[in-house]
Amino acid sequence: MQRLAYTLPALIWAAIAIALLVGTPAADLTALYVAGAAVSQGIPEAVYATTPEVFGAGPHPSLAAVRSGLGLEDQPYAPYLHPPLWAWLVAPLTKAVSHAAFVNAALVLHVAMLASAIGLAWRIVRPHGLAFRHWMLLGFAILSLTVPAHEALRTNSTQITSLFLVLLAFERYRAGAFAMAGALLAVASAITLAPLFLALIFVLERNGRAALAFAGMGGLLALFSLALAGVERHSEFLALLGHIHNLTILDAKNFAPELVFFQLASLLTGGDSVGWTMSQVTTWPEPLWLSTLMGTLMMAALAALILMRPRLVPGTAVPVLLLGISLATALFGPVSWAQLFLLPLLLMPTLSHLVSRETAWRWIIAIIAVQSLPAYMLWSEFSTALFVTALAGVLTFFSLLVLLALAVFRAVRFEPDIPLHFR
Repeated sequence: MQRLAYTLPALIWAAIAIALLVGTPAADLTALYVAGAAVSQGIPEAVYATTPEVFGAGPHPSLAAVRSGLGLEDQPYAPYLHPPLWAWLVAPLTKAVSHAAFVNAALVLHVAMLASAIGLAWRIVRPHGLAFRHWMLLGFAILSLTVPAHEALRTNSTQITSLFLVLLAFERYRAGAFAMAGALLAVASAITLAPLFLALIFVLERNGRAALAFAGMGGLLALFSLALAGVERHSEFLALLGHIHNLTILDAKNFAPELVFFQLASLLTGGDSVGWTMSQVTTWPEPLWLSTLMGTLMMAALAALILMRPRLVPGTAVPVLLLGISLATALFGPVSWAQLFLLPLLLMPTLSHLVSRETAWRWIIAIIAVQSLPAYMLWSEFSTALFVTALAGVLTFFSLLVLLALAVFRAVRFEPDIPLHFR
């Protein structure tokens, strides 16, 4: 009966989402499709050709011809930095299916993954005192109302595939399939690099099977990618990744603390704010003080999470660490796009392991309210010299990370002295 009660709302939500979004431009997937077409046409050097505003180099001369040949001159083309492997895997598809079919098929797959993610998150968190029907309603409310979910679906982002694989990996881990968990996390890391940090959970849990499976699958994928794409494309990928890491990307949906610090510092020092606009992505060189601050905050967050592990009982450790590391990597990574925070949103009921049920619900409701689409529209009205949309995102998710750490460090270390609501 529980499966039917989950399946029916999932199908209804999925049908509505697909009907509303089918045919919507998908900039990330377009970038991947064009990269695959470039490979299939024998010009792999155009795989990372993109706009000069972000990557700092002009488009490859053959890029316009590739786009024109595909009929994609007017399609939005994002600076999506995908690992080389995926361009080579997509290349045969560009000869078999049209761009529209590729994007729409990905949309159906991504919607199905998000609908499944609610059940996977439930099996990972296993919250105390929360019925599955309430979890399900909360999950679909997050997918329907929040900015991170809206951005993930609107852009048809490959982050959805990575999110699904991460949740599936840790659902399998909780079920005792440790080798499968490690392998799945490695595949997720090959799509987007952020899940690499989640392998720290296997180390902290001292689970050699999961860690070895992660390393083994990661190594196989790396060798396969090198065999397909060659050393030069991987060097280019790493160079571009480093270049992006040295930029501050000003965008309304970049919930990065460095964006907020950069804008506040510019305003306080009378710096140049010309060109800051909500409708366009702009980039600025990241000052040394800012990169140092962000690196320090990232290391402090990871250190706090590592120190949390001995204080956590076995059933609590995995969801708490998964929520904490996903928050830290999303906040302090090279770019903190809104859709990266969808995983922490789905894992929010983990708070019920750490604080009272009433406190957990107050935080969950407040976060959904602040990150809802109506609230985002309100923040946009005030976003002129300072992107209040980004500020709201930073304050929301940094506060959640701090709450998580404080709740753990307030708990007593050993059973049976651990408070009942903490177990």
